[in-house]
Amino acid sequence: SRAFSNREFGGQYNRNFVTVDEFEKILNQLYVNGYVLVDMDSFIAETVTGETITYSSKSLYLPDGKKPFMMTETMVNYFNYMIDGNEDGVPDKDGAGFASKLVLDGNGDIKAEYVDANGQANVGNYDLVPILEDFIKEHPDFSYQGARAILAVTGHEGVFGYRINSAVVASKGNDYWEKEVAGAKEITNALRDKGYTIACYTYKNDAYAGWSVAQIQADLQSWATQITSVIGNVDTFVFAKTSNISDYNGNAFQTMYQSGFRYFISNADSPMTQVNPTYVRQNRLMVTGETMQHYTSRFTGLFDCAAILEVNIRGDIAKSK
Repeated sequence: SRAFSNREFGGQYNRNFVTVDEFEKILNQLYVNGYVLVDMDSFIAETVTGETITYSSKSLYLPDGKKPFMMTETMVNYFNYMIDGNEDGVPDKDGAGFASKLVLDGNGDIKAEYVDANGQANVGNYDLVPILEDFIKEHPDFSYQGARAILAVTGHEGVFGYRINSAVVASKGNDYWEKEVAGAKEITNALRDKGYTIACYTYKNDAYAGWSVAQIQADLQSWATQITSVIGNVDTFVFAKTSNISDYNGNAFQTMYQSGFRYFISNADSPMTQVNPTYVRQNRLMVTGETMQHYTSRFTGLFDCAAILEVNIRGDIAKSK
């Protein structure tokens, strides 16, 4: 309700986001409908010959009636404009109801920090990762061989709620920056230990479609200097703003390939995975308020959108222009 009533961005939040309750219902319906969470390693083999990696499909064996699916969460950044109402760089009661960062609790479990409408900081299941972790604890057969989701982050405000960009040194000081870097490294390591794949969602959350090679190079250079230096190399790229590149043989692709990316994920009306000897392409379904209300047929067999959407707090959801 805090998000959807936000004066400036309420309509955008209504179109683009899923609530905690909706996500929990989605997981339950996927489980009841026989879906099992897998990741790229579940069905793609990597053969290393010298410095060359070759990709191929491998068999995936599930119990009768079970069906594999993958999950991606994008922009796992916790941007300031969503959580900081007075723009002082600190999450507060005037934020729009979103979690502010991923943290480790006293038991070492991955949770989300959230500042409520009273200004009280809470730690719990306020975003995808901790909700999914608790669901897998309750239903271990939901995850195939420990598979987890792909978490795609931009870089211009740091990752997972940690402001690791060197620009913050000027405003917050070096001690603040070093603390944020340490926090980002700790949570990144914890996520990878659980089986999550960290992916690049561009540095600035921009659409690469139509960009020049020089623009892509500049964006990926910012990623390399500001983000890779903290969280390490990633080989998975999720295209931002429903974009893609038109030619997987052209200069734009070669620029991305030379930056170390081998798994390329974009959006489409139906899912698809294509395994090539030197790279892998995948299309994903975007699960948002807008797609669940206006494009329900995309999710037939996965979950029932009418039973998921919280229309009592959403109302009508406007289509994107």
